[in-house]
Amino acid sequence: MVVDMKRVKARQDEISAKSRTGLESWLRNTPNCTVHQGHARFESPNKVRVGEQLITAPQIFINVGARASIPSMPGVTDTPYLTNSTLLDLDTLPGHLVIVGGGYVGLEFGQIFRCFGSEVTIIQKGSRLVPDEDEDVSTEVQAILEREGIHVRVNATCIALMKHGEEVGVRMDCAEGAPEVKGSHLLLAVGRTSNTSDLGLETLGVTRDTQGYIVVDNQLRTNVPGIWALGDCNGRGGFTHTSYNDFEIAAANLLDQETRSITDRVRAYNLYIDPPLGRCGMTSVKRAHPDGAC
Repeated sequence: MVVDMKRVKARQDEISAKSRTGLESWLRNTPNCTVHQGHARFESPNKVRVGEQLITAPQIFINVGARASIPSMPGVTDTPYLTNSTLLDLDTLPGHLVIVGGGYVGLEFGQIFRCFGSEVTIIQKGSRLVPDEDEDVSTEVQAILEREGIHVRVNATCIALMKHGEEVGVRMDCAEGAPEVKGSHLLLAVGRTSNTSDLGLETLGVTRDTQGYIVVDNQLRTNVPGIWALGDCNGRGGFTHTSYNDFEIAAANLLDQETRSITDRVRAYNLYIDPPLGRCGMTSVKRAHPDGAC
């Protein structure tokens, strides 16, 4: 089977554009809702500037999302790489997609492109894929991928990137396997970071953690009165359903005089490989994530 990547990209662009333009149209046509386009920065806890426009409000909600983290590993500034966003710009099929990172982004894209016909290698620094899962689950996920012909390298330390003419390469120390993997394309899938570095939050004293995520309480309030943080930028979920639940919590508390909290959230997780992995409730793995269970 030969996949027509131009058709794949065209369909993807059509679906995402319809969603994006539909949401914008809905907002612009909502009574008492004004849409400003531009880079917003805080000038005070109740004032935000967007270009020449200064907007004042007693309550401000930050929902700026997150982006792919770019690790400071050797060779990263000299080696062409893709992220989960730029990978979607491809309209040609990679001959060999090398993926650094064995979490949900790396595994989902890895299986997709393997099904399209690419050779795929996944390199994981840790001892197993999807380390937030129980060990038997990680083992089965790896077995599923390997049965489809995906190469998996775990316990990869001292990872370095390099360019070899038209190819890209990843050098590593591993107990097994070759010390270097070469491919046509490289995907970095090593985590997410919050889009909060250029909002003026430091001038207000809004607390962020070491990854830039805005620290919030269980009702999404920051440490500065009148400022809330919802969605991926607060590090309390990182998924569409948790972001929407953030809205439900804030709306219920502020508009309906209810008492809702992140601690009420049903902990659910999906890994969209085939077959998909679903998890709900407690596991034996202790997670660093604020919404994790142990």
